[in-house]
Amino acid sequence: MRQTEQPSKYDYSYPFNAATTTTTNPLGPSTSPPPRRGRLVPILTVGSAVLVSAIIVLVVASLSLGSFSPSTFYKNTSSPHVPLIPPSQIVGHVLFSSSGQINENTSQGIADQIELDLSNIHAPAAGKSYYAWLLNDDPVEGKVLLLGQLPVIHGQVHFHFNGDQQHTNLLEVTNRLLVTEEDAGTVPSTPSLDTSTWRFMAEFPQKPNPQDTVHHFSLLSHLRHLLASDPTLKLLGMPGGLDIWLFRNVQKVLEWSGSARDDWANQSTDLMHRHIIRILDYLDGLSYVQQDVPVDSPVLVNERIARVSLLEFDVQHQNPPGFLYHIALHLQGMVDSPGATAEQKHLAIQIDAAISKVEALLEQVHQDAKKLVMMTDTQLQQPSTLSLLDDMVKHAQDAFIGQFDPTTGEIQNGVTQIHYAIQRLATIEVAIVPATTARAANSSLELCIPCLLNTIHLQM
Repeated sequence: MRQTEQPSKYDYSYPFNAATTTTTNPLGPSTSPPPRRGRLVPILTVGSAVLVSAIIVLVVASLSLGSFSPSTFYKNTSSPHVPLIPPSQIVGHVLFSSSGQINENTSQGIADQIELDLSNIHAPAAGKSYYAWLLNDDPVEGKVLLLGQLPVIHGQVHFHFNGDQQHTNLLEVTNRLLVTEEDAGTVPSTPSLDTSTWRFMAEFPQKPNPQDTVHHFSLLSHLRHLLASDPTLKLLGMPGGLDIWLFRNVQKVLEWSGSARDDWANQSTDLMHRHIIRILDYLDGLSYVQQDVPVDSPVLVNERIARVSLLEFDVQHQNPPGFLYHIALHLQGMVDSPGATAEQKHLAIQIDAAISKVEALLEQVHQDAKKLVMMTDTQLQQPSTLSLLDDMVKHAQDAFIGQFDPTTGEIQNGVTQIHYAIQRLATIEVAIVPATTARAANSSLELCIPCLLNTIHLQM
């Protein structure tokens, strides 16, 4: 028998051990999908990726990220070097956003852009300008990327960095922001080593989670697994992190569901059957799909991608884990990580709740597909089969696009909303570099920027 119930238990080790429990909003699939209040969202005929993409654009444009309430990230955070930053020193935040210029072979186009917003900023001195930089911690080959000059208008900075030509995943290669005040007439190639020119800084917390005794993941580690590179996926040739693959694969399930229904209208039972097998390939993964399809059914999708299922069937032994379960583990890890802000925790909990609903909806798709794949050609042609296909499309649509809430007028709790909300987790606060601290760090005469940054953190 295939295991479809999962205990609400988590451990950050991999392979995962369900013996460790937590008390923070454990995720487990519902036994039935969330109740729906009538067909307020029409069933759509989704027969191509073009139409699905158009739906995504409309949904995102109309939702403002759906049910995930907008969150500022202007609260305290911590790092491995410093205690919580006093609120009086927080002047804004920096968000790593995505251009969407992506492909399946790289992590490019994800977290490749920067949104920087600062408030109550003094204008730079005459002949000077503010410069924003991204850096990492490597003292030998640390990457330094100039984002550009920052215009200050009425004490506000609103700056967008559009990324480089390669759409490099910035979250993968950097972890800190530094703003310096230097000569306006000569654009520097690297930040000044004179720390008295340093004005603002921010970094992702990197203190390991003491509860994670196996991998010692930090908040930054969890974000990179979600949005840059997950080691398990990387070994399978699937770059970019967990989030983008969840988005892609559920989108394909919706596309194939719509195509299968279109095939019924054309009485193309062979094509219909093949689309249903593809759906089960993605829902089950290679490790479990043969239990749900006729004997000797071929794998009809890319086997590299089908190694990872969307659903979780055995938390003790499934390797690699399913996408939804795996993402939930990293959200749990973020919530428990030192330095996570109240807003990040709140958003992670909202995403976690949405994942539970998507999990239940995809299980309904799974049950429908299991019935359909075992039907003969004659059975597939029957009018009663159309009702089952409609049901499968509706659940796939709700899982990917979200469900309409008549009380709010919003579409919510779909993979599309989860996708954009996970990106918003990659936000860090920008703090003032106190002049006295910068001078003290400068007196150390260290000649590497990461070393100087760490010295400043230790003294703040």
